[in-house]
Amino acid sequence: MIRRIVVGYDFTEASDDALSWALELAQPLLATVHIVHIADSSDDNDPNVVERRAALARVADDAGPRVTSQLALGSDVARALVDLSEEGNADLIVVATRQVSAMRRWFLGSVANELIRAAHCPVVTVRSGDDD
Repeated sequence: MIRRIVVGYDFTEASDDALSWALELAQPLLATVHIVHIADSSDDNDPNVVERRAALARVADDAGPRVTSQLALGSDVARALVDLSEEGNADLIVVATRQVSAMRRWFLGSVANELIRAAHCPVVTVRSGDDD
């Protein structure tokens, strides 16, 4: 049964869609949703990090009572999401994906692909129509 859902969040419309999907799934299951943002920084006191942490807390507050948030520092988003989901005993990870060209995907890979390979639990990708 799904009790804990981790949502990778990057303040885009696509990640808003992924969060909405996770919240709809969580409600009838009485599952908790943990919104996670990975900031590409090594300084916890960086003004951008402080601002993002506050914005993330507002997103969680607006989403409802069974929603928490966490900002972690790092440059490897997929690895950080996997580690945090394992630490929190997540039953499901939800992330947004965007349409990208095959060539770009081949060169860059994607957070979602890396998550699917490394995660200890199922990963749901919520597709966005935004083209890059």
